[in-house]
Amino acid sequence: MSQAQAAPPRMTVEAFLRWYEEQAETERYELEFGTPVLMAPERLAHAAAKAHGWLALRQAIDAAGLTCQAYIDGPMVRVAEDRAFQPDVVMRCGPPLPGDTVLIHDPLVVVEIGSPSTARLDFGMKFDGYLSMPSLRHYLIVMLDRRRVIHHRRPAPDAVIESRILTQGDTIALDPPGLALPVAALLG
Repeated sequence: MSQAQAAPPRMTVEAFLRWYEEQAETERYELEFGTPVLMAPERLAHAAAKAHGWLALRQAIDAAGLTCQAYIDGPMVRVAEDRAFQPDVVMRCGPPLPGDTVLIHDPLVVVEIGSPSTARLDFGMKFDGYLSMPSLRHYLIVMLDRRRVIHHRRPAPDAVIESRILTQGDTIALDPPGLALPVAALLG
């Protein structure tokens, strides 16, 4: 395992991505206002919830016959020149991206697995950042401890953001692109 390289002050997303490639593969970072922030080690429940989220989206995409892709962990999403997040699950539509892509520029759906320790980010900085992106229409926060999914939806780039709290028997309408996603599939 390599040692973390010293980060230059106030990085852009491009500089952060170059810096990130030199870090230990076991360490995950996000960029918050130009500063790399080491992400906490992941618990099994969180990892399982990400897998459920990815699988639910993948199955809904396949069932609808859409040209969309869902990615679990890994790809970054730039929300500003000095902020980039690594969503638990991200979905985009259109032709598949090259295999060496590390930055998704046109996410349509972002899923974060929420917890008490990440609530400040999920409902604050990430909410603001993700929903400032013109392409993003749906931001889902899966709250495992409460068995709920919070669906923030923006029907058009300049539209008012609508928020709903959904439970086990509900279905999430992801339109665009025209998917129906059972909340139970996200909760596992």
